[in-house]
Amino acid sequence: MKIANLPALFSRRSLANLAAACLLIFVAGCAGGIPKDLQQSLGIVTPEAVDFRELEYYALRSKASYASEEEIRRQFPNTTVVKTVEPINVQYFVETDPAAKTQTISVRGTANKLNIRQDVEVALVKDSFLGFLLHEGFRDDAVKVLDDMRPHLKKDHTIRVTGHSLGGAIALILTNYIYREGYKVERLVTFGQPKVTDDKTNHRYKVANPDYKKITRVVREHDPVPLVPPRPKYGHVGPELILKEGQGYVFLDAYDADRLSIGDFWRNFGDAHLKDHSMDLYLANIQGKIQGGAQQVAYMAN
Repeated sequence: MKIANLPALFSRRSLANLAAACLLIFVAGCAGGIPKDLQQSLGIVTPEAVDFRELEYYALRSKASYASEEEIRRQFPNTTVVKTVEPINVQYFVETDPAAKTQTISVRGTANKLNIRQDVEVALVKDSFLGFLLHEGFRDDAVKVLDDMRPHLKKDHTIRVTGHSLGGAIALILTNYIYREGYKVERLVTFGQPKVTDDKTNHRYKVANPDYKKITRVVREHDPVPLVPPRPKYGHVGPELILKEGQGYVFLDAYDADRLSIGDFWRNFGDAHLKDHSMDLYLANIQGKIQGGAQQVAYMAN
């Protein structure tokens, strides 16, 4: 990993924490590998139609969550609230369409040193409301965001949620909260999302939430952030869409995506660069597939 390209917002302490996390991934990945039966599954393409225009809808909003309120309202006239939650400095905005009875929640990702420290914090804590373990920093952020957002949500509307990086982690936990509170969650799409929970929790979440297939985690092939925090404590939830350069993409169902996270060092971690975490590059990749066509390939095609 080339640290020369890292933005100035990384402090020395943050870099040290991130390096430690990466080392743990390296050790866990080399020790685990991919089981033979999973290798066979990953060598086969099970056709899965992906609507890249739908993904563009969410990618545009995840990118816009980094913009100013003025720019957000210019791009998305149905925006009813734009807020930065203090003291965590996480911005979100909500669009409300009364005619369609829909709301779209977009949560900003890592934007400062405080957020970076939250990204690499690896403590798991029991969430008393959901009843399972969550990443402490992401959970605390999600609680604060929901408390601020709740007055703007409508239970007679269907809700869509999206976010990039830290925003994706918050979005996943937030979706759990509002789902349990009786809101109608229609869709969750995250980009470059780090892990938020433990392996055993993944299974409990799937059993508790029959709509988990409506989750899509979009990752760029060489983005290292979806690999942290390291195993064995953490796993991912939901299907995974891996964006390759050009037309190629890999789709993994929730079962294979979760099993792969055991040996996720194999996702070309040696070629990982933090620049590949850029939301601009996520959006450009998706738009390139809309314009030039997309082709599903097997994970093991590498």
